[in-house]
Amino acid sequence: MEKLQIQIYSLDHNELKRKSISGLIYSPHEPKLFQSLLNPFIFRCIDGMLVDGNDKNLSKFMYRSCCQRDRIGPYLISDMSWLTPFPVNPLAVGQYVNNQSTEHQANVAYQEFDIPADFPFHLRKFIPNNFYSSSYENEEIRQTRVIVLVSLRNIKEGEELFSSYFTVVH
Repeated sequence: MEKLQIQIYSLDHNELKRKSISGLIYSPHEPKLFQSLLNPFIFRCIDGMLVDGNDKNLSKFMYRSCCQRDRIGPYLISDMSWLTPFPVNPLAVGQYVNNQSTEHQANVAYQEFDIPADFPFHLRKFIPNNFYSSSYENEEIRQTRVIVLVSLRNIKEGEELFSSYFTVVH
C-alpha cells in the first residue's frame, strides 16, 4: 500500500505552477462505495490504488478523520488545510484537471514514482494525502507514491489543464 501525491511542475512564474492532487488513498480491497457515489474526484492508478480528491461531504469528513487518527502527538503527518479556503500549501489543489476533448487536447500527462519512506518527518505535514487504512506499516510511516503531472507543452499561467485520464507515462 502506498500514498499518492499528484504534482505539476514548472520552471518559472509565467508557466504552470506545481500542484498536487490531495485526498484519501484507498487500496483496491478497501471499501469506497459511499464515498464514490456522485464523486468526480477519484483518480485510479495503474496498480489499482485510488485517491479521493473530493473536498466536500463524506470524503472531506473521512480525510480529516484519518489524518487525526495518524497524527503523532501534536504533529500531523499530512496536510488538512487544502480542505479550507486558506490552504497552508496552496500548491495542493491540483485535482481540478479536466479530461481532454476534441476541442481541448491534453496539455499534461501523469507519471508515477515513489518517495522513500525516510522522507523528512518535519515536511510530511505538507503532503496533502493520507491513507484510508493506517499510514503506518511495521511501526514506520509508509513509502509515498507520487503521481506527477508532466506538461506536454508550455502552459501559461491561468490556462486550464487537460489530461487523458487513461494515459500514464512510464
